[in-house]
Amino acid sequence: MKGVVLAELVQFAESRYGVTPPPTAFDAVGNYPYSDLAALVGATAEHAGIPPADLVRAFGAHLFGRFAALYPIFFFDAGSALDFLGRINTYVHGEVQKLYPDAEFPHFDVARRSATKLELTYRSSRPLADLAEGLIRGCIAHFGRPITVHREDLDPDAHAARFVLDAGSAARRTDRS
Repeated sequence: MKGVVLAELVQFAESRYGVTPPPTAFDAVGNYPYSDLAALVGATAEHAGIPPADLVRAFGAHLFGRFAALYPIFFFDAGSALDFLGRINTYVHGEVQKLYPDAEFPHFDVARRSATKLELTYRSSRPLADLAEGLIRGCIAHFGRPITVHREDLDPDAHAARFVLDAGSAARRTDRS
């Protein structure tokens, strides 16, 4: 787990939930075991009185906003959340790999079903499907266009999940409002 994610989680836990950070400082370019993330999530969720999965999804949405602020270059050619997420493996992870050569990314099988529908299948050695969902929802919020997200867990331990994003159904619901 890259230190940049853990450092952002510490800041998120402090600002959102008033959790005192652990005595360990996380170096943004350092590598840390997944257990460090799990421990921080557990302590923060317990302090906040919320389920860990809810905390991780909220953190994912926050983290996307931080990534957008820290790495604006990744967003110049993306006109929508579907465009951005459709190139998550090829462009986004490829460019981040240049910054952090030893980073381990999840893999997304990407299928563009239509101009308004995208299917992402998340697979990772770490059980972070909730983080992926939060990042997806943060991406949608960043681009500001309504998109419905349907999640299907493919693994009971959150190592795999399918996300179906549909801008067409979200637009139809907005038109009826």
